[in-house]
Amino acid sequence: MGAVHRAGTSRIGRLALASLLVGPLLSACGGGSGASGTTLKVWDYSAEQSDFHKKVAEEFHRQHPDITVQWQSIAQEEYKRTLPLAFQSRQGPDIFYWSDNGPLAMSQLLDQKWIQPLNEGSALPASFTKRWPEGSFIEGVNQLDGKTYGFPFSESTYWGPGYMFLNKKVFGAAGLDTAKPPTTWSELKSTCARIKAKTKAYCIASPSKDVDFQRIFYALAAGEYTFNDWFFDYRKGTFSLAEPQAQRVFGFIQELKKDGYLAPGTNDKNFSRQQFAAGQAGIMMDGTWTPSVFKSLGLESSQYSVAAHPVPDSGAKGALWSQPDGNKYWVSAQTKQSKAAWTFLNWLTRPDGYFAQQYLESGFGTLAFADNARYVKDPAMRQIMRIADKPGYRVDLPLPVTKCPDLVKSKAYVKAIGERPTWEYEAMSGALSGNSSLKPEAERVVARRQKTLEGQLKKEAAQGLKVSLDCFTFPDWSYTSDYRPAE
Repeated sequence: MGAVHRAGTSRIGRLALASLLVGPLLSACGGGSGASGTTLKVWDYSAEQSDFHKKVAEEFHRQHPDITVQWQSIAQEEYKRTLPLAFQSRQGPDIFYWSDNGPLAMSQLLDQKWIQPLNEGSALPASFTKRWPEGSFIEGVNQLDGKTYGFPFSESTYWGPGYMFLNKKVFGAAGLDTAKPPTTWSELKSTCARIKAKTKAYCIASPSKDVDFQRIFYALAAGEYTFNDWFFDYRKGTFSLAEPQAQRVFGFIQELKKDGYLAPGTNDKNFSRQQFAAGQAGIMMDGTWTPSVFKSLGLESSQYSVAAHPVPDSGAKGALWSQPDGNKYWVSAQTKQSKAAWTFLNWLTRPDGYFAQQYLESGFGTLAFADNARYVKDPAMRQIMRIADKPGYRVDLPLPVTKCPDLVKSKAYVKAIGERPTWEYEAMSGALSGNSSLKPEAERVVARRQKTLEGQLKKEAAQGLKVSLDCFTFPDWSYTSDYRPAE
């Protein structure tokens, strides 16, 4: 959600807190060069992949005995606090995971002075760039001024939210067949009514604590309109939580709660996933990463099914989004091991290499640089791929930075979403728990974000940047088809 700022905290206080948070990690990570070679620190928050990462590090060291990789997976909440503090105290890792702000991640990280180009700024060899489909390296997204800073890690066809997981035990107890999932909102209600009447399980395990609310909202909203992960509608050039489509989606979720179809409580994603895995709920809406999480909870793919998200009874008027935001692993600007970092990332992204094969065969997700169909074995993952392969399930969003290259220098959008980053989710969670209208708070959210966006764009335009709200507005684009700029 961007860099963490704590109002009223002194610089000394921040550095003291950084020492408390980062110190234990540094002692575990090591780092630097010594008589035995180079130690490379890698940080992310994929805790369920810790054992896998350890094996990856061991295999890489076997092939490159002069480089030791110490890969740390930190709990996500802690990671978002720790990483900025680590950079503030100049104790950052050598390679780190960061995916916030999608296609604008690189410009944000450059502005924060967190990253440096791959391969020490030299041109990347064709043997590396050809691992990705044409068009994967984009000026303003992962390249700038002839240097490449990132590479797509996750691909954009299968990867993302918007899938519906069905617990076979619960469905069987209700006399339902997971092979015939609900496809519309009314069918979802009918399914829930039967689960409620015939079983002791809740119908839907739906987290509503903070950003975890996105799981059900994204899935259901995809049938109404298409937006990005910051509730921005590129057709209208506006933040969209106050739009009628968003209000209809939230209203339907409120109906599900009123009818007793949502598991009670303001739960986080971990609690809801545990409910589903334990057979305490029949349905959960989540993303491509979920099969590996369920497996870590003891739930095998044979025990549940995956289906497309249900759409309004009148039919789909939108789709899930796809955008070039898979650039997730970055080389730290503070590292003294740039050469080793490049060696590791070049090795990591080999399409038929150890990492790609083991990652895909283990069901952790899908990759932009490998043959997913060849290596993915997990039945649930293969089901996800079949769903997303259908035309229109995900559509390519417009990419403002290709329309207005100066946006790579702009802070307008990042500032707009950086003010109270979880505000949309706070608004929805509060309205759901209080059984109140979302509209008044949604209008306040949108007005504030839009005012910041437009005001900053005007200020930057006055300073010479070629930017305006028009850069973010594509009125001729259809929500149900890939955006393709006019030739």
